[in-house]
Amino acid sequence: MIAAALGPTPFWYAARGSGYTALVLLTLSVLLGLITSVRWVSDRWPRFLSQSLHRNISLLALCFLVVHIGASIIDPFAGLNLRDAIVPAGAGYRPVWIALGVVSAELFVAVLITSLLRHRMSFGVWRAVHLLAYATWPIAVLHGIGTGTDTKAVWAILVVVACVGAVVVTLIWRLASGWPAHAWLRALGMAVSLAAVTALTAWTASGPLQPGWARAAGTPANLLSGGSGSTPAASPSPGALAAGLNDPLTGSIDRGATAVTARLTDRRDTSLTLVIAAAQDGSGTLVAARSGQTVCSAPASFGDTVTAQCGSVVVSVSLADDGRGGLTGTLVTRAAGQ
Repeated sequence: MIAAALGPTPFWYAARGSGYTALVLLTLSVLLGLITSVRWVSDRWPRFLSQSLHRNISLLALCFLVVHIGASIIDPFAGLNLRDAIVPAGAGYRPVWIALGVVSAELFVAVLITSLLRHRMSFGVWRAVHLLAYATWPIAVLHGIGTGTDTKAVWAILVVVACVGAVVVTLIWRLASGWPAHAWLRALGMAVSLAAVTALTAWTASGPLQPGWARAAGTPANLLSGGSGSTPAASPSPGALAAGLNDPLTGSIDRGATAVTARLTDRRDTSLTLVIAAAQDGSGTLVAARSGQTVCSAPASFGDTVTAQCGSVVVSVSLADDGRGGLTGTLVTRAAGQ
């Protein structure tokens, strides 16, 4: 119920969805740019079609980029502001990876502006700036992997793999076009591309996909409440909860900007209190105290019940609205393994 009451805000969903959509569109833009540079055509695919799609998809990617940035600022979870969206340094939430996103966005905007003003500048200047698009894309990929809370999701992994695979295959095709002219440069480009993919795969597997990444990436301590990669071990103390409890609870719920917190008292043992906090990314903690002294602090998972493990005891808490703005519930404990 706490997870349902918290529910990621619409802006949180908008930021995540628009971010991956912008990445897909940016990937399509890069692919069409490579196809255009090869001057590939067919009876069913004239060259102007690649050019028109390239321009229009780039503009559409910009629209989703604006939504992504705006939603990230408005949503209160990461605590980002307008300055964080403009200056690639100083963000309080995963600063390095947010900075990469800012750099990628600003390079992308620079490429778009110069493309729209192409007729007012020399071809050499336009081409030099336009080559930044090839830097924009990999930086955006790193930003998404390092910052995204969906990085470990199967669908997110498939999206990134598809984008990276499509760009690398098309880039190798582009480098092979015109062979054997400048063969050593083309071979070097292919080797660097494959090495970059290998390095990206190794880094992703050893970093963002591993437990502890949220903390390593620079997530603020107040948001590290047992989420992905930041789960602390349960820490019981003397007087910890005993197995076999089946006690009624009563309490209240507070809905904050970044978390929902339930405060509960055991009606059979009023010295026992529970505080359950759910952060916006789906993580949470359960803290049990007796007479004001903490006896357990552990990560909590949310489903039909709130579940946590305090030492050798598994704690399950079911909650319901009492109809008067408060909570009622039941505390059930059992020995781990039963």
